Amino acid sequence: MRAITKKPKPTFVIRLVGPPNLRPWDVPVRSLTRIFNAIQRLIEHTEKPEILEDEAEEPIKSASPIQLLGVNSGSAVYPVCAFDGAAALKLFGEMGTKLANPTVADWDSVTLSSVAEISAAAKAIGCTVEIRRDDKRGDLLATITPDSYADVSESAFIAGESSVFGYLERVGGATRPHCGLRIATQPTKMVICHVCSEELVRELGPYVYRNIRVSGKVTWLRKDWLVKTVDVKSFEPAKTGSICEALQEIYEAGGKAWDEVEDPEALIKGAK
Repeated sequence: MRAITKKPKPTFVIRLVGPPNLRPWDVPVRSLTRIFNAIQRLIEHTEKPEILEDEAEEPIKSASPIQLLGVNSGSAVYPVCAFDGAAALKLFGEMGTKLANPTVADWDSVTLSSVAEISAAAKAIGCTVEIRRDDKRGDLLATITPDSYADVSESAFIAGESSVFGYLERVGGATRPHCGLRIATQPTKMVICHVCSEELVRELGPYVYRNIRVSGKVTWLRKDWLVKTVDVKSFEPAKTGSICEALQEIYEAGGKAWDEVEDPEALIKGAK
C-alpha cells in the first residue's frame, strides 16, 4: 500500500458525549478501540471475529479503510478520514435512520454487531457516541447510546424453543460456558452458543469435531432467519448408520404393512 505523505481532510468525527469536562485522555483505550474496530467492520462490511467472550481479540492485520487524524484537547472528539468518504457518510446516515426507527428497519448481521460493540463501549465509558460530518455545520449522522443495541434487539431478532443440527468445533469458557457450532445452512461463520451448565460442557467435550443436535432457546435474525445463538439446554449425538439400515427401520416401523395390501395402486387412487 502506497504511503500517504500529505495529511488528508477528515470525513467525519466521532464525538463522545458524556459527563461534563470529558477529555480524550479520560477514555479507556480498550473502549475507544472497540468503537473504532466496530466502525471499521461496518465500513468494510465484515462480521465480528469468531471468538468466545473470554478470549482476547487479535489485532486486525488488513489495511485500515479509516485513519485517526488528530485529537482536540477541548473534548472527546476524534476526526477520522475514510478512503471512500461519500460511501462512509451514506452508510452512517442510513444507520442513523435505522437507529431512529428500529422497529421498521431491515437489520443485517454486520450492522447489528457494530451497534452492539459501540453500545457496549458507550456503556463502559458512560457516554453517548455521535458520528457527525466534519464540516462547518457538523450534521449529526448517527447516535449510539448504551441502550441502542437493547432497543434494536427487540425488533431485529426472534427467539423460541427449538433444535439446531450442526458440527461442534469448540467447547469451553472460563467465565461463562460456551460452545462453537458450525451450522450447515450458514457454514461461513461459527455460531457461538451459551451452555446452561458446566456439567453439560463436560458432556459435550467428547463430541468436539462431531455432528450433534442441540436443543434450547434459539435466537434468529428476523431478516433472513440466520441463527444468532442458542442457549443450549440439552444435546444429542448424530445418529450413525447406513441408508439401508434407516430404510429398514422405516419398514419395520410400519412400512411393511404394504406387503399385506393386494393392490397398492388401486388403494392410493381410491384415497384421492
